[in-house]
Amino acid sequence: MATGGKGGRRDHPSTGPSVVPSAGPGQVTRHTEERMARMIAYTRAGTTPFVFIPLLGWDHLQYPVISVLSAVAAAAEATWFFRRVWRSGDLRDPLLIWGDVAFCVAVMLIGTRAAFPADRNVITTEFLPFSLVASAAIGLGLGLGRKAVPGLVALCTSWMIALHPYFALKLVSDLLGFLLWYCIALLIGRELRTLAEANERAQEATRRAERLLAEQERLTMITRHRELTHREIHDHLLPIVDHVAAGQLVDPGLARAARLGAHRARRFIMDPRAVTGLPFEQLMEEVCDVYIDRGLALTSVILVDSDPPQEVGEAVAAAVREALTNVLKHAGEDVRVNLFVESGADGVEVVIRDRGRGFAATAVRPGGGFLNTFAAVARHNGECLVTSEPGAGSRVTIRWPREADAE
Repeated sequence: MATGGKGGRRDHPSTGPSVVPSAGPGQVTRHTEERMARMIAYTRAGTTPFVFIPLLGWDHLQYPVISVLSAVAAAAEATWFFRRVWRSGDLRDPLLIWGDVAFCVAVMLIGTRAAFPADRNVITTEFLPFSLVASAAIGLGLGLGRKAVPGLVALCTSWMIALHPYFALKLVSDLLGFLLWYCIALLIGRELRTLAEANERAQEATRRAERLLAEQERLTMITRHRELTHREIHDHLLPIVDHVAAGQLVDPGLARAARLGAHRARRFIMDPRAVTGLPFEQLMEEVCDVYIDRGLALTSVILVDSDPPQEVGEAVAAAVREALTNVLKHAGEDVRVNLFVESGADGVEVVIRDRGRGFAATAVRPGGGFLNTFAAVARHNGECLVTSEPGAGSRVTIRWPREADAE
């Protein structure tokens, strides 16, 4: 038996894809709402120092005590706002939104009284940044709807009353500020919620895909286990049982095959994976040795530059065993068989040629062994072709991948 050089590459089974746990349904949206609420809480805390600025103009205030009380109350309200947001993380809390709006209305109407009427638009205008946060909270918390209108109207009207009767052009920009903060917060909230919903849908699609992949992997494992079981029984045990059942003598070759089959069966019972994993060249050499021991006049040429994937190699070997078994059964006595095996980076090609009786391929229906082993090769994107004529022998060609795909 002539053989080629041993292949240098060995494929190792993968441990499977690592799955990164994703947040449960609704978690992304909930976390997004919490982050938006905290952004407003940070902004509320950041604008609170503005209400202390009028105290720097103490000598120009009509009622300095009002300014002091307003600043202290604003700091207390900001603390309450921050703590409530941090605990609940819900900016859609009505008490949070309307409580903040009511306080801003009060601080504009009462806090500005600390300055003389003509100076309110100068000295106490620092209450405006603090109050604009309430407008942003309406935009994020209430969104676009009728519920937001009363809050915006109350804020704008309160600022107009606070400055009455000394209006200036600046009042227009102040009122636009309330509207602008509301619109910006509204748009930001909408974009963040849309992004969160898209993320939720993507995660749900990923979960469905993972479930589908797990089911497919389970079915693949079941199919592979069935193929292994079929191969071990059909290729290594049934031929021996058939030989003995036919009343034929047990020659040394068959006895050796029986010992090997029993050994493989025990290993398979302990662990189905124990009978797999041989390099492709060694796998094909074992197939040749088994059939030579059984008396087949087999000449082989095995050229392996690189191994195919393990599953492909096992499926091809099973198909070769099936073809050689049929030669033993049907080709006649003393039939010479040529086996050519070539495996490289482009694929695998195996040719089994005998000069036996042959048969009319169109008149013979493939048996169960051919159907199972050839179907296993086809599942791995390979093909098995059988040509035969009465009196001219048979030829079995096994290719992986399919010839059309290889081109």
